[in-house]
Amino acid sequence: MSDLSRRMHLGLTIWPTGFHPAAWRIPGAPSDGNSNPALLQQAARSAERGLFDFFFIGDRLVGLTGSQFAAPNEVLRPEALTLASNIAGVTERIGLITTINTTYSDPYNVARATATIDHLSRGRVGLNIVTGKNAEAARNFGRDQHWDNDRRYDWATEYIQVLRLLWDSWEDDARIANPGTGQFVDPERVHRIDFRGEFFSVDGPLNVERPVQGQLPIVNAGASERSRELGAEYSDLRFTNSSQLGLAGARAYYADLKSRLPKYGREAADQLVIPGMAIYVEETEREARTAYATLQGLLETGPAGRAQLSEVFGTDLTETRGDAPLDDVIELADLAPEARRLVQSARELYGRDGVTVAEVTATLVRNGLFKEVVGSPTQVADVLEEWFETGAADGFMIFPPRVPHGIEAFVDLVVPELQRRGLHHREYAGTTLRDHLGLQRPRNQFAVTAERAAVSE
Repeated sequence: MSDLSRRMHLGLTIWPTGFHPAAWRIPGAPSDGNSNPALLQQAARSAERGLFDFFFIGDRLVGLTGSQFAAPNEVLRPEALTLASNIAGVTERIGLITTINTTYSDPYNVARATATIDHLSRGRVGLNIVTGKNAEAARNFGRDQHWDNDRRYDWATEYIQVLRLLWDSWEDDARIANPGTGQFVDPERVHRIDFRGEFFSVDGPLNVERPVQGQLPIVNAGASERSRELGAEYSDLRFTNSSQLGLAGARAYYADLKSRLPKYGREAADQLVIPGMAIYVEETEREARTAYATLQGLLETGPAGRAQLSEVFGTDLTETRGDAPLDDVIELADLAPEARRLVQSARELYGRDGVTVAEVTATLVRNGLFKEVVGSPTQVADVLEEWFETGAADGFMIFPPRVPHGIEAFVDLVVPELQRRGLHHREYAGTTLRDHLGLQRPRNQFAVTAERAAVSE
């Protein structure tokens, strides 16, 4: 039984055609999820029914048709701020984390839009900061080249500083609206930010009142040193990919992220670490394994996948039949560590030793795209509980392999099991995203500065 003073945080990320790239090929599955408002709204409402802390909306600024077989959601992607506004109108309690690419946007516009959505949602918005990995985006924004990692993070650091100042440029009680005097605003409580940095020059103030949450929770991801330090200084939630680390590696990664916080005057509880998990769950283990194998069987691995497999095993498997048992074509005892780990992963996911060449190829192609868990509700809950209780995670971002089926399956099968174990709440305790994440509403920095000045006089 879990320590009730610490609760597992859950988020749902929406890949509208399913996290598994072949999910849309299942008979009856939707292929129009990226432009289907009913499906997107249903996904968010289902997550809210499951009492998820947040609904996560990713974004990308380029359409990569060349990746359609490996990642159809990289080809089409709804604009995140617009989708967040839509979802805010059809939900009541679940948080909404929306993505913004700092490299190709302006902080004033983003501060204004997100503050507006925070008011429209009554305080349920968070902001996922990305710097962008696609070099193709540069040409969509009139630039000759995509900046290197250091420049993108230097830019993002100033960007966040501007956002936080703009969100605070209106104190909470700045709008007086006194009918007797006719005074609408106290100008002493509305502040120019007069930011002057290397990249940005912004006067302010914002023309939207301070967000309901005061400051929107900040989210970031990435394994680079710059990403980890940016997160340590500013992020309330760190989204991680621990698929290739294993449980021991995930614990070390978790400890590293938490150890960086004191440098910025923060405590371990000030930042949540949330790994991504792709969950294949059905009522029984057998059904889950069958569903997983069906999806994997539809995966287009192509010659590139078999060439990659040949490289891992150190022998040419390009002409080997896909249905051939791996044991018949490879001497498993002589495998290198990387190859042994791949075989073991395939066996665990398919639930048997006799995996085929095609199944191991599919496992390799999907390897690295977040940890995959296949099984019954009890088996899935066991994995999540072990990661949560042993210092690898404060919660999880759930990637449903199929939409909407995978969402409904997790909510109906896994959530009750987590609740039974005391790991997941049975009702929302608050109304804002900060409430859901256990974060205090911060004081306005301009008000604090004014109070200090008054005391010193």
